[in-house]
Amino acid sequence: MPFNGPVYRFDDATINTINEVGGVYGLFQQTGPNYFVARYVGLGENLRRRLREHYNNPPISDITHFFAEVHTTAFARVLREQALIREFNPPGNVHHTR
Repeated sequence: MPFNGPVYRFDDATINTINEVGGVYGLFQQTGPNYFVARYVGLGENLRRRLREHYNNPPISDITHFFAEVHTTAFARVLREQALIREFNPPGNVHHTR
């Protein structure tokens, strides 16, 4: 199941608007109008802090946008992250390949 919710630009101003809550996120490259390719999927206890870390030190190149979902428990975050990695098989998550 793809990410739920809006797509956000991967920039400093947008990251500052993200709530400091636990969740799962995907870093994407826009390759066409309304078309995004997954580059990396991750999780964090604080989405704003984790996205800021990736903004300052990207895990992979060509990131233009991100999606994020709030998940209140660590268990839910791990399950959702694993499902998204299986679905998208992003190149930044090579250690998680099938």
